[in-house]
Amino acid sequence: MSIYDTIDPNNYEKRHKRCPREAYLYKHWSRLIRKILSKYSKNRIVLDLGCGTGIYTEVISRYSKMHIGVDLSKKMIYYAKKKRKFLNLILADAHNLPFKDQSLDLIASIGLLEYVQKNVVMKEISRVLKRKALLIISVPNKYSACRLPAKILNKILRRKYIPKEPSFKEMLSLFHLNKYDLIWYKMNDGLIFLPDFLDRAIGNKTYHLFEKFFIFLGKNPFSNVMLFLAIKN
Repeated sequence: MSIYDTIDPNNYEKRHKRCPREAYLYKHWSRLIRKILSKYSKNRIVLDLGCGTGIYTEVISRYSKMHIGVDLSKKMIYYAKKKRKFLNLILADAHNLPFKDQSLDLIASIGLLEYVQKNVVMKEISRVLKRKALLIISVPNKYSACRLPAKILNKILRRKYIPKEPSFKEMLSLFHLNKYDLIWYKMNDGLIFLPDFLDRAIGNKTYHLFEKFFIFLGKNPFSNVMLFLAIKN
């Protein structure tokens, strides 16, 4: 069972409305992800891997020659099919994709890699992608300035922390091992950890301040999210 079967899809889809940190992340990354999906999905057979409620599958469907959304969560797929009836959605496991070898032109994976066996899924992605096909991956950063304190606290309290976020270095290694050339990447949000009361009071201004500081430096190694565009050799 997917961890997302324990989450209410409607609340998940609207989580950016609950607090400044979620609103900031949504505003910062959603625009960029939609832009890259609309640009590179044109006239391609595109798979949205870990499609969730289908928000980004919907974007892909507007531009692609053919689109498919895949998720392991029955609850998310059911919600997506009910809300977005026009989408082509499949309940399937990213570790064992139901597609022929070299059958896809582009795979987009937004917020999946931290919940799977990365090496296995990357090999599956390589298997089903054509040569010179594109791969778009958005994944949380292991060294996120927002997530690190929570991970340390969970360790102290001996609580289970489920996501296994990769580092930037690990992502580069995964691309190299699976024979991808990295075209570009973004690590440029300014999210840091703030307690809820501070998040509500000064969160939005604080995150934008850190974002501007690291834009000046060129890269934020503590960015909460990493976004990659790669091409298969």
